Amino acid sequence: MASAIAGDSETVSDIRDQSMGSEPDPTASACRKTVLPNGLRVLTEHIEHVDSVSLGLWIAGGAREDPAQVPGTTHFLEHMFFKGTEARSALQIAEDIDDIGGQVNGYTDREAVHLHARTVADQLEPALQLLFELVLRPLCAEEDVDRERGVVLQELAQLADAPEDLVHELVPQTAWPEHPLGRPLMGTPESVQHIDRSSLLAYLSELRRADRIIVAAAGRVEHDRVVELAAVNGGQLESGHAGPKVEAPRFHPGERLLAQNGAQVHFCLVTPGFARTDDSRYAFSLFDTILGGGTSSRLFQEIRENRGLTYGIGSYSQPYREAGLFVIDAGTAPDNLYIVLDLVEKELERLRAEVPAQQELERAKTQLRVALALAAESTSFRMQHLAVSEMFWGRHVSFEETAAGVEAVTAEDVHSLAKGAFTEDRRALIAIGPFRDEGRPK
Repeated sequence: MASAIAGDSETVSDIRDQSMGSEPDPTASACRKTVLPNGLRVLTEHIEHVDSVSLGLWIAGGAREDPAQVPGTTHFLEHMFFKGTEARSALQIAEDIDDIGGQVNGYTDREAVHLHARTVADQLEPALQLLFELVLRPLCAEEDVDRERGVVLQELAQLADAPEDLVHELVPQTAWPEHPLGRPLMGTPESVQHIDRSSLLAYLSELRRADRIIVAAAGRVEHDRVVELAAVNGGQLESGHAGPKVEAPRFHPGERLLAQNGAQVHFCLVTPGFARTDDSRYAFSLFDTILGGGTSSRLFQEIRENRGLTYGIGSYSQPYREAGLFVIDAGTAPDNLYIVLDLVEKELERLRAEVPAQQELERAKTQLRVALALAAESTSFRMQHLAVSEMFWGRHVSFEETAAGVEAVTAEDVHSLAKGAFTEDRRALIAIGPFRDEGRPK
């Protein structure tokens, strides 16, 4: 690509443009990537049969890069993106979102901040312009910061009153208390009190770097047009560093029991999982599906269906760049907590002792293959997949590659993984419920 792009007198003669994936993958053939001279990455997937488009700005960083003494800074900043910019008031932002007739929102996780929009193709330009403006030019007025502090404190109070949600937030904090990934995502009431306009703008200046930002779009989009708009809106961003390099977290086994009145105990049983790019992710996905991934899973059948001890029980993975966690979660009556935990242990022992039957493995593979196919029908999922692939692999990971990775897993692979999971030195229990002082349920 060797043409000039209008806007800010920016030329792109040195832009690197490439297709992502390789033939004969028809999905990847529609995917393209362009890197602007300043390092801003633009990824698109053209989907001919839809009229909509999903857009996203992905900023590498997330809660893991919060100042150590002020967790919750990234989450607070994401709130401020929608409270006014240098050119638009909060009301104008809301009206402009409605003007494009779509949806605009954002969220913070431990490794990135995301702003995304979903609309129709002819609203691409105003939607992408709005996303850039929200990220690059938030006003962060002092009175808005003070007002939003109250909103975030209410959000924290709401989380504290919802043990079924709070227990999941405590998982990384408990397993990795010494690591940036273990910091509370929304901060604490104390840390939120220390966030002010100057600290937010100083932190934003570190995040607002071209090589930290990915522009992703999927749907009825033309790649060159998205590149042009990205260059106009973000072509003058300076490059910076990609964030600090950190060691993998050390897993802390043990128990964390929080006393809270209620009719149930909500718990998470945690063991080390897989990093984002770890080859074991495919075996873990099948281990997850067999153990607690659906209504035919071992935990659901034994503890919910055969025993009636929970309404729901399942498992899931939390992967990050350096490491990950694998979680079994459920809610049960206080008197049943240790009965349920004993039954979970018996199911784990069965997986450690016996190789899963081939029929069970094939059923799990079908579940994953169908789930991937259904998700791939969403432009939002495809947009997110573009960004996540680029952020962690630096390339497009096609759906076919993922399906092939799952298909290659053997029953022996799952058995080998199960033998090392949830052993005594590789498990942590987090539970919230009506505990006595000595830690047993009332």
